[in-house]
Amino acid sequence: MSKSLVTLFTFVSLIFLVSCSADGGKVTARDVLNQDEDADVLKYNGFMYSNVTNLEWFEKDKSKFQKGKEIGEIKNVTDSFLFFTNFSATKLPKGTILYDTNDGDTGMIVVETENGSLLYYMLLLEG
Repeated sequence: MSKSLVTLFTFVSLIFLVSCSADGGKVTARDVLNQDEDADVLKYNGFMYSNVTNLEWFEKDKSKFQKGKEIGEIKNVTDSFLFFTNFSATKLPKGTILYDTNDGDTGMIVVETENGSLLYYMLLLEG
């Protein structure tokens, strides 16, 4: 193998390793939107949350989560990972209020829509 090919391989490997660890092991907007450009996600407190409301496996768990105190509102609607900051969302309208759960579970955010129905967003973890 030529020296330039080895150098190129080493450089690409380092870039890959740095990009994987640069986010501290968190799932990023880039990760999510590269996998599914139509994902229904939001970012809160530096973490990504995905809408799990209508997923079959979540149906039996919905009743465990009740709307708690207000934690903020959506400030930015975007489908670009470049502009995905805290309180950004891909589908929720600007001004949508976010709530924690009454059990203090930081892995779930509850959203009440204009028509009064509840949406559930679950913390995305790497693994």
